[in-house]
This record gives sequence, C-alpha cells and structure tokens, in this order.
Amino acid sequence: MRRIGFMALFVMGAFAFVSLLDHSDSAAAGTPTTQSGFDNGQQLQIEKIVHDYLLEHPEVLLEAMQELDKKQASVEKKKQGAAIASNRAAIYDDPQSFVAGNPKGDVTIVEFFDYQCGYCKHSFGPLMDTVSSDGHIRLILKEFPILGPESVTASRAAIASMKQGKYFEFHKALFRHKGGLTDETIMEVASSVGIDTEKLTRDMADPKIEALIKRNYELADVLAIKGTPGFIIGGKLIPGALEKDEFAEVVKDARESCGANC
Repeated sequence: MRRIGFMALFVMGAFAFVSLLDHSDSAAAGTPTTQSGFDNGQQLQIEKIVHDYLLEHPEVLLEAMQELDKKQASVEKKKQGAAIASNRAAIYDDPQSFVAGNPKGDVTIVEFFDYQCGYCKHSFGPLMDTVSSDGHIRLILKEFPILGPESVTASRAAIASMKQGKYFEFHKALFRHKGGLTDETIMEVASSVGIDTEKLTRDMADPKIEALIKRNYELADVLAIKGTPGFIIGGKLIPGALEKDEFAEVVKDARESCGANC
C-alpha cells in the first residue's frame, strides 16, 4: 500500500478508535467537547499522533502534494474537455480561420500561436513536417497575438494577406524570420513573398480583422489557454512546444480514438 494511503487510514483509524472508546462516555459525563465531537484531551492526543507521524515521515507531505496536483490536473483536463466539446463550432468551423494541410483530413490540429513566441517557432518546423509527411491532417491556424503590439500588427497583417491569397506563404515566412518583429520588418517579410504592401496596409484596417482576433482571445479564455503555442488535437488541449515524434504520437492517438470527430 502506498504511504499516503496508509497515512489516511492511520488518521481515520485514530479518530475512529478514540471515538468508539471515549466519545459516548464523555458525552454522558458532560465533558466539554470540540466541534469534532472529541473532548479537548482527545483532540490534543490525536493532533500529537498526527504531528509526530509527519515529523518522522515528512515525505508523506510531498506525496500528498503530488496527489493533490494530479487531482487538480485531472479536474482541469475534464473542464477543458467539456469546454472544447461545447465550443466545437468556434474551434473548428470559424470561416475566417485559415485551414492548411488537407482540408478533408481525418485528424485536425488547431494551433493558437504568436509570431514572436519562441516556443511557437521551435514547434513550427516539426509541425510543418508532420502535416506534410502525414498528408491527412487538417491544420487550423488561430491568430493569438499576446506578446505585445508588434505581435498584434503581425497577426493583423497575416489575416489581411488572405485577400491577396498569400496567407500561408506569409505565415511561414514570419515564423522563419530571424530576430524580433517591427512594423518595418513585417512589411519587408510581406514583400518578400509577393504581397502588395500598400494594399496590405489598407486591408489591415478592416474591422473584421479586429473582430477575428477578439474572437480568438475570447475562445482561448474559455478554453483556459494561457500561453502559446496551444494545440487542440484529438479533442484535447496540449500546451507548449512539441517535437516531431510527439506530434506523431498525439496524431496517432487522435486517429485511433476519434479522428475527424474531434
């Protein structure tokens, strides 16, 4: 039996033992009791037993904290799963979210990203390789600029580039760009993939772009996505950067468990 289980039984047994032997007699004799039903002497005795045990076995506290973390993580996953299920249309069917890879793929990867996020850049290559080599993955890209005004400008420019049919080329070029982003470098990257930057600048003022970014912020909040990248694969939220073998594993699991249904 694990020590945390023993500790729980130990404490419960101590309370039960004292209760069975003394509680009824104390109550009959009119002995003052605490809110737990034990008199002050019994309460102190139980506290000392637990106190001494924990001093002798401090590892129990660490194990208890680990168990608490596991339970909290499990509860959080269930909440996220329910949030994903109840927001399917916003996640998978927003007509303004760009779809790459195979639009009719049997597995969907949704990515919330920021063009200035180092972890997103780290995952970019493995993600592109996975989508390309698999051939049956639908990739939905959710602009989620959270790292400052330059990130917002980059996202607005990327969304606006859809009107010139250059979104995915621009998206990839922004992630391959070395160094930070400025308004000037964003336009330089746009020009490098054949985008008319004067038209792009005008198109960036479209209020639909602001509305899309706002929707992505609100959706991320509902799904408890706290940073970038955030992936939804197989109906599960996976935070943080992934390597190619990790993408392959989660895609395999998604394909086996639910495929295009989640």
